[in-house]
Amino acid sequence: MSRCEERQAWTAERIRALGPSMDLATAAAVLGMSRSAAYKLARRDAFPTPLYRVGARYRVPTAPILAMLHLPDPAGPGPDAGDAGSVGDPP
Repeated sequence: MSRCEERQAWTAERIRALGPSMDLATAAAVLGMSRSAAYKLARRDAFPTPLYRVGARYRVPTAPILAMLHLPDPAGPGPDAGDAGSVGDPP
């Protein structure tokens, strides 16, 4: 990542564009913490969102980061979400 990209604000669209997960350093940048603080928290199992160890690396799911930042999920439930449970129910 270039220095210009590092200084850009993390918008909801930019975070979603990272895909389903991100590396720990990127998650730290999104949350406004230093990389070293993020790794210390991860080692103590105290990172503020779930994360997964994949080999020697950490991966952080994008959805919990968005939820923590109170950013809505554009693919969330639609206006008919309340009717979804009634499909197949007897009359």
